[in-house]
Amino acid sequence: MCGPLLFGMVGGFALELWVLIQVGARVGAFETVLLVFLTAAAGMALVRGQSLTTLERLRRGQAERAEVLEGPLLLVAALLLLLPGFVSDAVGALLLIPPLRRVVARKLFERVGRGGPGGPPGDDTIIVIRR
Repeated sequence: MCGPLLFGMVGGFALELWVLIQVGARVGAFETVLLVFLTAAAGMALVRGQSLTTLERLRRGQAERAEVLEGPLLLVAALLLLLPGFVSDAVGALLLIPPLRRVVARKLFERVGRGGPGGPPGDDTIIVIRR
């Protein structure tokens, strides 16, 4: 378990570094740093708006079961947008697209639901244990 995670993190870092170097070589170091800060600021503004919309839907009770995972996915998007780099910004920006985020949330819900204590997805059985 730790091996693939470590490999993915090192690979992601190497890819980010390579892309930053390539962009820096094309447009210059100052412009690259400025672009990184601008994408982080714009992304955070978008995350804030999306988070408020999701929170309001949860308050009204209009959210589906998979939409409950949208909040944590928005947090992941925010973290990715704050990391310096264009690849992480691109993945974070993709998570800000509501239809795509819903697909990812549903897939995660299905995957987590299969192994969870509540049974497979769609099983709305509630088990009450009393002493």
